[in-house]
Amino acid sequence: MDKSNSKQLSRTSSLIKNLTLSAVLIALTTTFILFVRIPAGVGIIHVGDSIIYLAACILPTPFALIAAALGGAFANTFGGYFIYIIPTFIIKALVTLPYNSKSDRILTKRNMLMVIPAGAITIIGYFFATWILFDLSAAIPLIYGDLIQASGSAILFIIIAAALDKMGFKQRFMGRNI
Repeated sequence: MDKSNSKQLSRTSSLIKNLTLSAVLIALTTTFILFVRIPAGVGIIHVGDSIIYLAACILPTPFALIAAALGGAFANTFGGYFIYIIPTFIIKALVTLPYNSKSDRILTKRNMLMVIPAGAITIIGYFFATWILFDLSAAIPLIYGDLIQASGSAILFIIIAAALDKMGFKQRFMGRNI
């Protein structure tokens, strides 16, 4: 096999790996939002963002954006929150941006600190989405629920990321070309 075929095979393998892991993370995000949640007035409190944070730390950015956006949008679709599909698609994609997937570890100091801006994106994003969709009186009470949601997701992310790092997830499943 010549070098160009070898490189093409490696790129194809990497693409398949990223697409497969993206699909798994979309399914996990949707599941965590739909089934690990607490109803709270207009919305819900869930820990699905923990999976979005993981996606952002494992996958290359374009794949993480799509996995986060689709996982959140599917959860809104299947959960009956149709009015939030488009805002969620945008907000969940933005939540991935503070993170970095270039390290051989998931739980770097940087990624651990990024739960703060990611949580702020969630809180501010849903505040404005609810304000636009409904009114200010509906948006203000959701701040507290979104704060709880972001905090719970941050804690769960740290626990899962530490466990995955301990088992060498990125080295074993993502290969050397991270």
